[in-house]
Amino acid sequence: MDPVSRALAEIERYRPRLLPFMVLALVLHAGLVTAVVLIGIYKPGPRAAHLPTVSVRLVREPALQRRPSVPAARPRPVATPMPEVTAVPAATPAPQPTAAPVKQPEDVLSQATKDAMPAIGAKKTPAPTPQPQPPSPGGSGRSGLSLGGDGGAGDVPGIPSDFQFTYYIDRMLALIESRWYKPPVPLGTGARARFTILRDGKLRGIALEESSGYPTFDRAILRALYAANPLPPLPPAYLKSSLTVHLRFANSG
Repeated sequence: MDPVSRALAEIERYRPRLLPFMVLALVLHAGLVTAVVLIGIYKPGPRAAHLPTVSVRLVREPALQRRPSVPAARPRPVATPMPEVTAVPAATPAPQPTAAPVKQPEDVLSQATKDAMPAIGAKKTPAPTPQPQPPSPGGSGRSGLSLGGDGGAGDVPGIPSDFQFTYYIDRMLALIESRWYKPPVPLGTGARARFTILRDGKLRGIALEESSGYPTFDRAILRALYAANPLPPLPPAYLKSSLTVHLRFANSG
């Protein structure tokens, strides 16, 4: 064997073996990693807080040791000196009013009897008897509404003579007039309409009896009657079942 090979063989024979050391290093590293993981997973819980406790004992005062309450002293009354009495002069008596003479009942009765007795030979004048007022003729000249005709000899009566309820006629004319819009026609233009009022106030048979010659005026009359339907019910004292009315419309300015 040459010297070089002999030197290499010597080195190889005395070289330490590294495998056991490597295994030991691996085991130590694995144990270290395992310890770190376990420490990270384990979390200790919060510790219970221990608060200091204080014991309190109630001690009642014995009944014998209570001090009796002492009433407050009342203030003594102070003597008030008596006021001095001063002599007051006597008041002068006021004069008594003189009573007026009172008439005796006999004098009053005799005077009333004289006033009530009429003079001898005097004639009694009867008091005037008020004349019964006829029902309203159906509005004034200003409104342009009137019951019946236009004042001629052969006029048609506006309502029957047995209907004496003036308040109902005035109410009827006011309602119809409030719904009558006059068209522009010459003054003095007039027409007459007829309608029947039933017991409940409804209108039946609305018609134009006399035309004015102006279609706009005639239509305004019919339109006012239809707009006022129904009227108030007939008065309970009126015994008939209906009332026929003849109403004249005129453009009186």
